[in-house]
Amino acid sequence: MTTITPDGTGPKGPASAVAPAPWSLRKTDWAYQQLREWILSGRLAPGERLSQERLAGELGISRGPLRDALSRLATENLVIDRPHQKWIVAEVSVADARDVYNGRAALEGMLAAAAAQAAAPERAARCADLDELLARQTEAARGADMTLLRRLDRLFHDTVYALAAMPASLGALDQLRARSDRYIALYLADSDRAHTSVEEHTRILEALRSGDATQSSLLTRDHVLGGLTALAGGIGRQQPAGAAATDPDGP
Repeated sequence: MTTITPDGTGPKGPASAVAPAPWSLRKTDWAYQQLREWILSGRLAPGERLSQERLAGELGISRGPLRDALSRLATENLVIDRPHQKWIVAEVSVADARDVYNGRAALEGMLAAAAAQAAAPERAARCADLDELLARQTEAARGADMTLLRRLDRLFHDTVYALAAMPASLGALDQLRARSDRYIALYLADSDRAHTSVEEHTRILEALRSGDATQSSLLTRDHVLGGLTALAGGIGRQQPAGAAATDPDGP
């Protein structure tokens, strides 16, 4: 299996050992989490054909839970199930990113505006939580801990949008964010962009704290679409030449 960093370059080599699934998780859920992280980090590259036998061996599970995990990843457009052929890691593309990010910008701008209009006491309590999250994000960016930074980024936005009290819109956004998580990982893999993201979160938080719905919406939309602009020029470099042409199980 190929190891590729989020910028599309080495190192490459055999996969590292994987700890066994914890007792608290079903094997399917654990396999889903592991495989999803491998895709987001670039360890499983866009276009790479997946050997179920090898993945099951590395994860220490049978093929049944593995297939269930792959099916779940397919609903997020992270892998593709081709009938009677191999599973492959879905490609990344500017067209897909544009589709997903424009949908996110519309929904997230609306939710940010609604969040800023929440009752002042509830908004103040949530802003205190966001202050703590921003401090943790800053430390993660300084330490180049991109896995933690991605999780904190998601938690920051989830905390803001929870104030909107719009569950149907949040559900639609969750689907788009699941599809965009790999693009977010590519964006945050650049240390300068990681720090930019934290700075933009700081401005969004200040608009939310002041109850400025218009500014909250504009800053959030700019934050999302700025990520798309930054990614557009580099997405082509995430497509290793011939990635889908190599069959790990042979012909």
